[in-house]
Amino acid sequence: MQSEQKKEFLLTVAYYAVLAAALYLFLRYLLWWLLPFLLAFAAARAMEPVILLLQRTVHFKRGFSAALLTLFLLFLLGGLLSLLLSALFTEATAFLTQLPTLLDALPALTGGLLDRLRAYGALCPDWLRELLTAELSDWAAYGSTALAGLASRALALLGSMAAAVPALVLFAATTLLAVFFLAASYPTLCAAAKRRLSPRAQQRLRFWHDGVTHSLTRWLRAQAILCSLTFCQLLAGFWLLGERYSLLAAFLITLVDALPVFGTGTVLIPWALAELLLGSVPRGAALVILYLCTLTVRSITEPKLVAAQAGLPPIASLMAMYLGARAFGVAGMVLFPLLLLLAAQVLRTKKEGSM
Repeated sequence: MQSEQKKEFLLTVAYYAVLAAALYLFLRYLLWWLLPFLLAFAAARAMEPVILLLQRTVHFKRGFSAALLTLFLLFLLGGLLSLLLSALFTEATAFLTQLPTLLDALPALTGGLLDRLRAYGALCPDWLRELLTAELSDWAAYGSTALAGLASRALALLGSMAAAVPALVLFAATTLLAVFFLAASYPTLCAAAKRRLSPRAQQRLRFWHDGVTHSLTRWLRAQAILCSLTFCQLLAGFWLLGERYSLLAAFLITLVDALPVFGTGTVLIPWALAELLLGSVPRGAALVILYLCTLTVRSITEPKLVAAQAGLPPIASLMAMYLGARAFGVAGMVLFPLLLLLAAQVLRTKKEGSM
């Protein structure tokens, strides 16, 4: 009996090890190649009720309905992305143009900050004051070097983005064509796939589809609403503060806020502290108020958007983010917590009884 339990345990461990290895290989090598078709399948699945409605009410043929909705999707997403990218590109170009001037003024700014910190440190004991002075000088020199390196990296990043435009055009064109072809023949493809699956395999596939679709849809909807609220608050706050690059700053901080564990305070709190130390007390206080507003709105809306049972413990989210960053970089920081959330939802659904 004990040997049978050991054998079952080893088989279970081997099964999940193979599953984890297959998932890693898929995410590492296949996901980006298949991403246009995965996105197209999701879009075709979402368009299916509208196509059926057009067929039933105005008697459009499926191919014509698929072409019409694909063109609508193209103009909608293309228009929104064009407006957003145009505004971001304009502000980023203006910022990079002013960057050399800002870097030239950095030594004077750093010197003023050090003078203020030394004045604050005058109240400390002599040994602590000397230690703080030495550390601050080292950090000031490091900050100047780091910002200069950041400027060169930003210019290199713009060059890389320009070089990636042909690949992005190919990606977008492939996705749109795949959307049309999948939407035009969606029932036929689903029926063909169903004929090649056994009833048990169909049941398993339906179980995974329902669990994953439910969790993914709820997560995406919640994240889209939360990111939109954060972006609008930041944009309004920066506009009231007279921030020159308000759209760019709001967009970048929203991206940071979308990452697990991180939040708007990752950027706003150090920014506010720097403003306070430089003597700009009203601006620093305004940034603190802006952070508290975004934090309060998110704390109120997030529990309503994401059900409590769908969330993850903070330590699990942190572990998933760290492992994802080690395996796939920034993309893994978002992807791994999402996969963990989906796995938890599927296991919860299975435990509640479907299989």
